[in-house]
Amino acid sequence: MIQVDGYKAFRGIMRITPKNPHIPLHEIYGDWLYKPEQDCWYGHGQSFAAEICKIITDET
Repeated sequence: MIQVDGYKAFRGIMRITPKNPHIPLHEIYGDWLYKPEQDCWYGHGQSFAAEICKIITDET
């Protein structure tokens, strides 16, 4: 993972675990960017709250 001025970025797999138990967790491979001012991870054309994200693999 690279880090610059509070921003983080990596290429790999992120596990998304929605708070709604009726929505299954899923894993997405891609390039990811974390923006601390929103406390969100951005990847695969979407944004996800950091609290529902877990890095599974980091290829950087």
